[in-house]
Amino acid sequence: MKSGQNQLSLYRVPVINLLAATALSLITNFSYVIYSMGYMPPVTERTVRGTMSDGTIAFNFTIQILFYVLFAFILMTLATHNVTGRERRSGNFGRILLYAVLISIGFYFLAPVVNRRGEMIQATMLSGPELYPAVVLKCTFTLVVSMLYGVIFDLIYQKQHVVLENEKLKNENLQTQYNMLINQVNPHFFFNSLNSLAMLVREKDNDRALTYIGQISDTFRYILQNGQTEMTTLREELKFLDAYRYLYEIRYEGKLFFDIRIDDRLNSWLIPALSLQPLIENAVKHNSITRSRPFTITITTTEDALVIANPIHPKLDPSPGTGIGLKNLRSRYILLTGRDIVVEHSDRQFAVTLPLIFPGT
Repeated sequence: MKSGQNQLSLYRVPVINLLAATALSLITNFSYVIYSMGYMPPVTERTVRGTMSDGTIAFNFTIQILFYVLFAFILMTLATHNVTGRERRSGNFGRILLYAVLISIGFYFLAPVVNRRGEMIQATMLSGPELYPAVVLKCTFTLVVSMLYGVIFDLIYQKQHVVLENEKLKNENLQTQYNMLINQVNPHFFFNSLNSLAMLVREKDNDRALTYIGQISDTFRYILQNGQTEMTTLREELKFLDAYRYLYEIRYEGKLFFDIRIDDRLNSWLIPALSLQPLIENAVKHNSITRSRPFTITITTTEDALVIANPIHPKLDPSPGTGIGLKNLRSRYILLTGRDIVVEHSDRQFAVTLPLIFPGT
């Protein structure tokens, strides 16, 4: 955000001020601009055509317009110089107004005086004591409009600053909530993995225990890496699934199976990291898995979504679920994608549809 403020201060504000100063100068000298464009007829053919060329008239008007562009630009720069810095203190505007009045007085004495016929009457007020009401009016008008411009510019910037701050706080809040949700997932998964590893150690199956440790390493590496990126591709999530399901297949050997059918077209689509883990964990936790009644988890794709489904095999002594895993998944989906998951629960099947996000949207 700081870099955005610097860019606004160094580039955008001067350009905006220059454009506004040009517009103000044209408005201030409107009658002269109309005249120079030929819309105001000359007073007499003799007084204009006979004494000065069109080029001289245009040059005099151009000098006058550029003078007021410079005058307005300096005042507007003064009025907006502190907008992108610290918030203004109550006394700042009074000092800015005082400086602006002094600058206006100085510019009054330097102002070129061009009459309606395009003649340069005086190049500077310092060369004579005459008081020109038109010049006083132009300088006063430029001063008032420039100060109002600074106030309005300040209000607009402060409003944008508040919006950016609120957006920053919102993003930080979402990140905090996401980290809390991830931290709730990790301990549960970690302790389940240790229990399965302990089983292999007790059976003294060293080869599978080493493989199991490798798969645990892969799964936790995925969690650590994608805990920072938040979103990942479906391809990467499925790679994680390969390691994760191995841990369950060891634990439920000959009892738990996976039927995975994925459309290759969707492999590059995005999905919140660790979306599959809580669904598989819940399916295993809340269903009976035996050799006489094996359990199959089906993972398929539709046109733009991933569907995880499993049959309902009620346990003889079911333990009430807390719903934390599914609730966390739904919360993460809403936080990261703005879309919700679809849960379908019948007497025979439980299915969850996870929307996939097209890259770049």
